[in-house]
Amino acid sequence: MGDITLESCIFHGSRCHITPDAIRELVKRYGLYMVDRELAVLWYEMFSKEIRYPAAWLKRAIEFSYSPQIPHEEYVQEKHGKLSRARGEAREKAMKEAYARLDEQLAAEREAEMPAAESEFWKFVPARVKRKLAAEK
Repeated sequence: MGDITLESCIFHGSRCHITPDAIRELVKRYGLYMVDRELAVLWYEMFSKEIRYPAAWLKRAIEFSYSPQIPHEEYVQEKHGKLSRARGEAREKAMKEAYARLDEQLAAEREAEMPAAESEFWKFVPARVKRKLAAEK
């Protein structure tokens, strides 16, 4: 990470919907390092839950040290990794569901186009599978 400046805290605060004046007051009272540290925690918490009053949340986070007592960068990287994995899993689940729907549609179209019983390969289908297919219809 680079050097922490008031401008960077104001920029990150604006990304969390906190006014520059509120950031300046917090920096004046608690210092740049604490404000920056808890802003990172607020940023990642906003992804997982709704925070209605981010400025009040940030002040409380600074006062009660919401960030864990491990090095700041490790915490941010761990939280970012969890978010990335969750997004990846959600994307993968959505893709699997979309492909399953597409497969069902294609199977229905093929069945309507040429029913399985009329296929030249129908004679090779085992009797128990034929009964199962007949029961489903």
